Amino acid sequence: MARLNPIQESEFIENEFREYLKDTFNFSDKEYQQQFVQELDRQSLYKGPYLNVSLPFVSTKSINELIDEGKVSPLFRKLSDIKLDQKLYKHQEQSIDKICNGKNVVITTGTGSGKTESFLYPILNTILRDIEAGNNGPGIRAILLYPMNALVNDQIDRVRKILTGFPDIRYGFFTGETEEKTSPKLREKMSKLAGVEIPENEVLSREEIRDNPPHLLFTNYSMLEYLLIRPNDFKIFSPDYLKNWKFVILDEAHTYNGALGIEVSLLLRRLTGLCEKKPNFLLTSATLGKKDRDEKEIVAFAESLTSSKFDPDDIIFATRKQLDPSNIKYTVDPIEYSKIEEKLDDISAVKDILKKYINVDGIELPEMLFEFLVRDKNVYDLYNNLSTKNYMFHEAMQLMAFNNSVKNEDLIALIHLINMARKNFKNLYDIKYHTFIRTLSGAYITLKPHKYMKLSPQYLINDLRAFELGNCRYCNTPYVFGKEVNGYLHQNSDVDIYENYGDNENVNVDYYLLTDSIDEENINTNNCEEDILCGNCGFIYNVANKNAKHCDCPDEYKIKVYKVNSTTSRNNISECPCCGHHSANGVVRSVNLGKDEATAILAQILYKAIDDNEKAEENTSHRLSFSISTPVESKTKKNYIKQFIAFSDSRQQASFFASFFESNHNRFLRKKLIWEAIKNNNYEDIRFNTLVSKLEKTISECDLFPDSPIDSNKQAWVTALSELLNVDGGYGAEGLGIFYLTLDVDKILNAIGDDGINAEFGKYNINKKDLSNVLNVIFNVFRTSTAIDYTSSGLTPAERQDFLGYRRFENYIKLQKPKASKGSSTSDFTKDGNIKSLLPVIESQTNTVLNYVMRVFKCDRDTGILIVSMLFNTVGVGTEEYHIFDKASKINDTIYQISTDKYILKNYKESKFYKCEKCGLLTPYNVHNVCPTNECDGVLHECDPDEELKSNYYRKEYLNKKVERINIKEHTAQLKVETAKEYQKDFKAKKINILSCSTTFEMGVDIGGLETVFMRNVPPTPANYVQRAGRAGRRDDSSAFVLTFCGNTSHDYTYFDAPEKMISGEIKPPKFKVTNEKIILRHLLATAFGMFFRQNSHFFDSIETLVCEGGIEKFKEYLESRPESLKEFIDSKILDEQTYDLYSEYKWLDVLKKNGDYLDNFEKSITDLISQFETAKEDAKASDNLSMANYYLDQIKKIKQEKVIQNLSKYNVIPKYGFPVDVVDLQIWSDGKIDQKYDLSRDLSIAISEYAPESEVIVDKGKYTSRYISLPKTGQFKRYYYFTCSNCERDNISEIKDSLTKCQYCGVPYDEQVNDYFIEPIYGFKTGINKESSTKKPKKTYAGSTSYLGDGRPDEKKLEIGTNNFITIETTSDDELLVMNKNPFFMCDQCGYSEIIKGKKGILSYPSDHLNFRGKQCSCNTLHPIALGHKFKTDVAKLTIDGLNNKAKALSLIYALLEGISQEFNIERKDIDGIVVRNMNNEFDLIIYDNVPGGAGHVKRIMDETMLKETFELALNKVKQNCCDEDSSCYNCLRNYNNQSYHKLLKRKLAIEALQEILSNI
Repeated sequence: MARLNPIQESEFIENEFREYLKDTFNFSDKEYQQQFVQELDRQSLYKGPYLNVSLPFVSTKSINELIDEGKVSPLFRKLSDIKLDQKLYKHQEQSIDKICNGKNVVITTGTGSGKTESFLYPILNTILRDIEAGNNGPGIRAILLYPMNALVNDQIDRVRKILTGFPDIRYGFFTGETEEKTSPKLREKMSKLAGVEIPENEVLSREEIRDNPPHLLFTNYSMLEYLLIRPNDFKIFSPDYLKNWKFVILDEAHTYNGALGIEVSLLLRRLTGLCEKKPNFLLTSATLGKKDRDEKEIVAFAESLTSSKFDPDDIIFATRKQLDPSNIKYTVDPIEYSKIEEKLDDISAVKDILKKYINVDGIELPEMLFEFLVRDKNVYDLYNNLSTKNYMFHEAMQLMAFNNSVKNEDLIALIHLINMARKNFKNLYDIKYHTFIRTLSGAYITLKPHKYMKLSPQYLINDLRAFELGNCRYCNTPYVFGKEVNGYLHQNSDVDIYENYGDNENVNVDYYLLTDSIDEENINTNNCEEDILCGNCGFIYNVANKNAKHCDCPDEYKIKVYKVNSTTSRNNISECPCCGHHSANGVVRSVNLGKDEATAILAQILYKAIDDNEKAEENTSHRLSFSISTPVESKTKKNYIKQFIAFSDSRQQASFFASFFESNHNRFLRKKLIWEAIKNNNYEDIRFNTLVSKLEKTISECDLFPDSPIDSNKQAWVTALSELLNVDGGYGAEGLGIFYLTLDVDKILNAIGDDGINAEFGKYNINKKDLSNVLNVIFNVFRTSTAIDYTSSGLTPAERQDFLGYRRFENYIKLQKPKASKGSSTSDFTKDGNIKSLLPVIESQTNTVLNYVMRVFKCDRDTGILIVSMLFNTVGVGTEEYHIFDKASKINDTIYQISTDKYILKNYKESKFYKCEKCGLLTPYNVHNVCPTNECDGVLHECDPDEELKSNYYRKEYLNKKVERINIKEHTAQLKVETAKEYQKDFKAKKINILSCSTTFEMGVDIGGLETVFMRNVPPTPANYVQRAGRAGRRDDSSAFVLTFCGNTSHDYTYFDAPEKMISGEIKPPKFKVTNEKIILRHLLATAFGMFFRQNSHFFDSIETLVCEGGIEKFKEYLESRPESLKEFIDSKILDEQTYDLYSEYKWLDVLKKNGDYLDNFEKSITDLISQFETAKEDAKASDNLSMANYYLDQIKKIKQEKVIQNLSKYNVIPKYGFPVDVVDLQIWSDGKIDQKYDLSRDLSIAISEYAPESEVIVDKGKYTSRYISLPKTGQFKRYYYFTCSNCERDNISEIKDSLTKCQYCGVPYDEQVNDYFIEPIYGFKTGINKESSTKKPKKTYAGSTSYLGDGRPDEKKLEIGTNNFITIETTSDDELLVMNKNPFFMCDQCGYSEIIKGKKGILSYPSDHLNFRGKQCSCNTLHPIALGHKFKTDVAKLTIDGLNNKAKALSLIYALLEGISQEFNIERKDIDGIVVRNMNNEFDLIIYDNVPGGAGHVKRIMDETMLKETFELALNKVKQNCCDEDSSCYNCLRNYNNQSYHKLLKRKLAIEALQEILSNI
């Protein structure tokens, strides 16, 4: 496919996605299907492309010119990788001027503006001037702080290029990745990792940095904290090394907000207090605010962060080069733009067109275009129109007021030419294309006599009850589903039928077949009950219940339905009564793709849309000629590499997307490969094993599966087996009438002969061809049951699991299995697989095979059995020479498989296909026009698949997909730094096509030229969007294209409704005040520890010296002595005007003691643990168990040898910088060994869901299943007993079981025995054996809603607003909350093995033989029930609203309010959350809290009355949008994944009423 222009690309993406939806959601009911197609066409699924214009940055002088003027050092000419003659941007020159003149500056100049050079050049210049002056002694000149290590590594790469060859400037990074010791091989190792030779002036080890600090020190704020405390590291900041310190650089400064901003501000005070003269601060960010509007707020932010003085004049904004209308000389006929674009590969042709307007001889193409366009009035008109707002393309077309003959392509061409035009590295202006797309969020219908459909949540349609519609994945039969409550069928508001965990797994969803949409005679009603459903009011009753009540609605609304009773644990039905298909994960799907499937298919469409088969580069060559020759321009194909970045908001989302996309791409590619083999074989038949050989050759030559764990031969087998085993069901190539694998039975049938066939089957009018078709239909069970012998493939069980999914099992077929005896299993299992029966097991019943034979032969059941038996034995088993089956002789001589070499590949070009007029099945097997579908009485008719399925998305892809390799990798914090760096390097080198990343690439990381960005969800804020979109547009020869998928969440819906608010939305500078008592105390303690350790360094050696040998006591004595040096440093360097009176003169020590001494808690926690081990050791000695005594002694030694600083941080004695306080690991264990390739760690509040036993995680395309809870080294976990009060619904917890006799909140007695308890799995988790493919979405055990425990420290301020104090708001610090995973876990107390065992509530133990994590049999075979929990403290705001006594209203209000808060404060919705609790007045309080343990200060901002009112208004606007029925809610307004248990209570109408009442009272 030739390269599409951006508008064609947009249209292509939308059209392809719509086609995919049409073909994915088909309904056998023609009326509903017609309405679905019509409604789909009416749906606004795609918005854009929006055009976003930005002028180029103004350029001024080059480095060489500044050298000549004496403004920068001539030594710049000795540096590398600096374009000395290229003009600097004006803001870069301003930065050099201001920084070199001693100013504190804020550089906020947008993405792609060269911010690094803006601060790096003046820093280098200052150092170079010192070198000129002979001042090049040791010591730091600049400390560069970055929010994440990925940025540190990227900036080191940039500095390395500049300073290679200039040894006088030394640089290095000190992070967690920096090696401790210098070794001969370290530089070699780092060179290999970087891909370039590391110069000698790059300092590589901590040892070197301490001994001789580099001029440029790169680090992060967390490591800087450690450097200030560790006595050995502190020498870096000795006075001699700081006397020339001039700069602190805070890159991506906008990230320092909330609690993190406070933490870093105090850290910087402690750092800069170490030197006599405070260094200058340089802050950079692409997104801090707007010029002429936000200067005051930017200054306030910068001063809060750095405690230094900033002037509004020292905020450096980008200066854009305005267009000069005086250059206009002509107005180009728009058709010329298209002509030029068509001829871009022919320079002489372009010149001929341009010569009509201007002479362009002697210059390159980009400059030609610049000179041509800079004089064109259309260029100026386009900019003037687009600069006012982000218009969609068609709006821009109208604004341009071209004549009617002008086509879209002409404006597209103009935009392309504008983006290509360059002169002196500058363009005219840049235009980006921004597009937004969403999927469907359900289908809702009314029943007869008036059938209507809407593709958005509705309770009523035209005053009739609406029901949610789904369809069978296999036969498209329509189902309505919901919940039957008190005799009425309600829509399902309880669970997401695709994704649910915990208690929601067991919530029943009722599924009904509509009899007016199916043929009742052809459904299996064994698992159905006959009901009557009223389409007017939703009343439903069972026909068999003679006493059932009826509604009063007219009979015309009554419809007979079948309720399907066969349910799975995943809120679905396991078997469709119409087609008989079975799936443990459910056969019905709602009209909602879900994010994973939607974004995978969109990424595939996007990758196809950016194809470029016609891109060429000029190459001059000479041809032999007898005439005088001149060079002849010829074209050679340019190796164009398609690339884009896919952004996700979480590491697991990014990781799974990489696996899922690759699987989806390979699924389509494998079909195309087989089709290519057919075409290359001139559409002739191909034997299966020959097909494998052909596929292997293509796969190997094209390197189609890069980094695959299996070789080309096995990939070929997987490709062929995927079709043979019918992995894709109805979406396989056979089902879509392309090609099929058929049994080669000709040899056997020829041996039998026509006479023999006629003698046996002539009476049934069956000839040899018919019999061949019959055999293929009835023996198809071998394929669908995977009774195929493919041992020659060499695929291991693990490989079959990964590549063949649910078809991986090795099964066998038997003619007829005996009926299972009572109490025995209904399935026989061999050592190697499962045995399936060809004939029915139960007498008098039929099955698919027998039903087909009875219909084809028009015979009774007994005759059908005889015919099947005859064919099985004569043709299948046959003789040694003539047979289809292979005996499983090692196991049983009456069970069989079919070898792959018995199959032949045929195709629709040479074979006929037939379509059933009833069920729509396409099949190459036609005998007497009988449909092979089980119990279908439809008639087959010959059809042309090309015509029948001409618009089918899947078929078109299978036939037309480009055969190409796609290399996709994840880039997340789960990867080790070496792996992440390698992937980044490979992507930049065009070796990787798609990089699936979390937020790691959002900021400033260099990834080279890129034109396309795909966002798998709407980013949290416009600032995030600008950063991510800014990754595109870094190629000079194309236009940037940004595609954003908007999922079914409130946040995404908001911005799909108004995308321009995201594209160029308001970005506000962060706000915070450095007054948080808890954070201040931690920094003062850190300061004190730093000074103490520098005087008593031996106490820093280990926990033993600090805790066991009196270090803590000495530290307390040190504090009690109130040393003057510490007081002077804290009072003069750390405290400011706001905090001086509260904490100066050692008043902070009194505050510390009043609020619970962190030191005492730290000391007691460690000494108690050691004491436990000591007791266990003595007990072991007393019982002569010396090995255990030695074990406990070893544990004590380990504790004593632990590092001091990690423990101080762990126990919150020193700062954590917004990082989770309780981080636990998921250790990957394989074959009894720990695998340390990845860094799987999460905050405990998340880990008890994502890492809990039976949860799965994906990393680097591998899937791992958690199985073990890591146990304490000795003793048991602390138990927290709990019950939930039936009156106020609050959780009560206690460590003492017998104390739980009444509710501590409302006082209601609790008379039952409390046995339920939870543990906090603070030691993490371990993996076990994985049972599922990485292409299946990882499961997790859902942690339930958060409980409010209270007991926080109230802030002094209380806010009372409104009439009669209608709203009261109180905030607290260190308030306690609890999150619990109440899944029925059963755990082994000896090895931590755990599993979820349902239906055993109340039992106290459960027998289970199991292996421990080392793969050995565990000596304990008893599991005990537990829940998992995590208590955490954070900041809380409690809102008491007069008269709020309805729980549904309170819940609806709080989730609306949370949306308003996240918008008002410009924070991510996931950063805050809320719950409702019943108070003593029997009303509901709203509890809003920071999700970050310890608090981030977000919720306390609502104490601002003005902001609070704006928050209520935003919340009201949110719920007033017309996204769903007011008596309901949806994911676009109030619902989200985490509040599933409340979905049925959440109603827009209630939220609107509450918010309107609040606003009217305040």
